[in-house]
Amino acid sequence: MKWKDAMITLGALAAMAVVSVWAYRNVTRPPQDLCRVCNRTLHAGVTYRLDLATGKEDACCPRCGMHYQIEHPGAIKKAWATDLDSGEFIPAESAYYVEGGDIAHCAVQSGALQREPQGVSVREFDRCLPTLVAFRTKQEAEGYQRQHGGQVLNYQQAMNEVKVL
Repeated sequence: MKWKDAMITLGALAAMAVVSVWAYRNVTRPPQDLCRVCNRTLHAGVTYRLDLATGKEDACCPRCGMHYQIEHPGAIKKAWATDLDSGEFIPAESAYYVEGGDIAHCAVQSGALQREPQGVSVREFDRCLPTLVAFRTKQEAEGYQRQHGGQVLNYQQAMNEVKVL
């Protein structure tokens, strides 16, 4: 009888150990692919990369990356935007951007209006909105604009818009 009790106890301890290891790896440690500015998940089509003296930092979108550039003016050696069409990194200074439009790449999982136990909450500010996406050419940006709305901006215009918000 004692042998049976010991085996049940050992089985329970082993199951607890397996669950603990799984929880540590998947729940308690933050994922490595988070935006360093707003802590949202990085999105392959709109990631904005910053080359710093200390290494590379990725932001979830051009708007977050540009916020970082504005807040840390001397820290950035080079900025790279992801071309939405090809998924390739391109120099941020030569990219064309579409601001606004009907797709919120960073905020798709949470709308402006959320129901909560104590009532309804309205989001008044979101660092990633209005959406800002990058393109290699002005023609590609204008094509996206025709389909999704927004306004086409060059790099300097986009930086000025980010400074305002």
